[in-house]
Amino acid sequence: MRHASVLLIVLIALGSLGCSARQVQAPPAPEFVRMEECPCPERPELPAVNGSLPLDHQVNVETILERDDAYRAYAQGLEAAVRCYRSQVEASHDH
Repeated sequence: MRHASVLLIVLIALGSLGCSARQVQAPPAPEFVRMEECPCPERPELPAVNGSLPLDHQVNVETILERDDAYRAYAQGLEAAVRCYRSQVEASHDH
Protein backbone atom coordinates (compact mmCIF):
# COMPACT_ATOMS: atom_id res chain seq x y z
CA MET A 1 0.00 0.00 0.00
CA ARG A 2 2.87 2.34 0.79
CA HIS A 3 4.42 1.85 -2.66
CA ALA A 4 1.09 2.55 -4.30
CA SER A 5 0.63 5.82 -2.42
CA VAL A 6 4.18 6.96 -3.30
CA LEU A 7 3.56 6.06 -6.94
CA LEU A 8 0.26 7.98 -6.88
CA ILE A 9 1.95 11.08 -5.42
CA VAL A 10 4.70 10.93 -8.06
CA LEU A 11 2.17 10.55 -10.88
CA ILE A 12 0.11 13.48 -9.57
CA ALA A 13 3.23 15.65 -9.35
CA LEU A 14 4.32 14.73 -12.89
CA GLY A 15 0.85 15.36 -14.22
CA SER A 16 0.72 18.75 -12.51
CA LEU A 17 4.07 19.74 -13.98
CA GLY A 18 3.01 18.71 -17.44
CA CYS A 19 -0.19 20.74 -17.30
CA SER A 20 1.39 23.86 -15.85
CA ALA A 21 4.09 24.00 -18.52
CA ARG A 22 1.58 24.87 -21.26
CA GLN A 23 1.13 28.46 -22.28
CA VAL A 24 -2.43 29.58 -21.78
CA GLN A 25 -3.53 31.87 -24.58
CA ALA A 26 -6.03 34.54 -23.82
CA PRO A 27 -9.08 34.53 -26.06
CA PRO A 28 -9.10 37.23 -28.72
CA ALA A 29 -10.66 40.51 -27.74
CA PRO A 30 -14.20 40.98 -29.02
CA GLU A 31 -14.73 43.34 -31.92
CA PHE A 32 -17.26 46.10 -31.53
CA VAL A 33 -18.97 47.31 -34.66
CA ARG A 34 -21.29 50.29 -34.81
CA MET A 35 -24.48 49.14 -36.46
CA GLU A 36 -27.36 51.01 -37.95
CA GLU A 37 -30.73 49.60 -37.00
CA CYS A 38 -32.23 47.49 -39.76
CA PRO A 39 -35.97 47.38 -40.41
CA CYS A 40 -37.61 44.35 -38.88
CA PRO A 41 -41.20 43.21 -39.42
CA GLU A 42 -43.71 43.16 -36.61
CA ARG A 43 -44.97 39.74 -35.56
CA PRO A 44 -48.17 39.16 -37.53
CA GLU A 45 -51.55 38.70 -35.93
CA LEU A 46 -52.79 35.38 -37.24
CA PRO A 47 -56.44 34.65 -37.87
CA ALA A 48 -57.83 31.83 -35.75
CA VAL A 49 -58.94 28.52 -37.22
CA ASN A 50 -62.60 27.75 -36.51
CA GLY A 51 -62.48 24.82 -34.10
CA SER A 52 -66.13 23.97 -34.54
CA LEU A 53 -65.59 23.13 -38.22
CA PRO A 54 -63.51 20.28 -39.67
CA LEU A 55 -59.95 21.25 -40.49
CA ASP A 56 -60.48 20.62 -44.21
CA HIS A 57 -63.58 22.85 -44.35
CA GLN A 58 -63.26 25.61 -46.96
CA VAL A 59 -63.31 28.37 -44.30
CA ASN A 60 -60.46 26.73 -42.35
CA VAL A 61 -58.48 26.02 -45.52
CA GLU A 62 -58.69 29.70 -46.48
CA THR A 63 -57.67 30.70 -42.95
CA ILE A 64 -54.69 28.32 -43.01
CA LEU A 65 -53.59 29.68 -46.39
CA GLU A 66 -53.91 33.23 -45.02
CA ARG A 67 -51.78 32.27 -42.02
CA ASP A 68 -49.24 30.65 -44.34
CA ASP A 69 -48.97 33.85 -46.39
CA ALA A 70 -48.48 35.88 -43.19
CA TYR A 71 -45.76 33.50 -41.96
CA ARG A 72 -43.96 33.61 -45.31
CA ALA A 73 -44.02 37.41 -45.42
CA TYR A 74 -42.79 37.55 -41.81
CA ALA A 75 -39.96 35.11 -42.55
CA GLN A 76 -38.91 37.10 -45.62
CA GLY A 77 -38.83 40.28 -43.53
CA LEU A 78 -36.68 38.59 -40.88
CA GLU A 79 -34.30 37.26 -43.53
CA ALA A 80 -34.01 40.78 -44.99
CA ALA A 81 -33.11 42.12 -41.53
CA VAL A 82 -30.42 39.45 -41.13
CA ARG A 83 -29.00 40.29 -44.58
CA CYS A 84 -28.96 43.96 -43.60
CA TYR A 85 -26.96 43.27 -40.42
CA ARG A 86 -24.62 40.84 -42.20
CA SER A 87 -23.83 43.41 -44.88
CA GLN A 88 -22.92 45.92 -42.16
CA VAL A 89 -20.60 43.42 -40.47
CA GLU A 90 -18.95 42.52 -43.78
CA ALA A 91 -18.53 46.22 -44.63
CA SER A 92 -16.86 46.84 -41.26
CA HIS A 93 -14.30 44.08 -41.95
CA ASP A 94 -13.43 45.67 -45.29
CA HIS A 95 -12.22 48.88 -43.60
